[in-house]
Amino acid sequence: MADQTNTDIATLQADIKRLRADIVKISETVRGGVTNGVAEAAETIQASREKLWSETKRHAQSVGREIEQNPLASALAAFGVGVLLGVLMKGRRA
Repeated sequence: MADQTNTDIATLQADIKRLRADIVKISETVRGGVTNGVAEAAETIQASREKLWSETKRHAQSVGREIEQNPLASALAAFGVGVLLGVLMKGRRA
């Protein structure tokens, strides 16, 4: 009976060692997956930011060209928007 108990204890100790090793492997795998996911997300965000910035610059240049080509219409449009905002803001104060 003592031999059986010692054998069972030795088996349990070996099983615990294997479980610890498996847990270490799993945690390393999860850590690697999270690191890769974060890196991919950062790359995607960087690409989106660069695309957004280039689109914004392109639109700003387009508006600048439009203003240069039609300065009178642009000035009238800006005046109209200013008047409209003034009326809207004055209505809120009352």
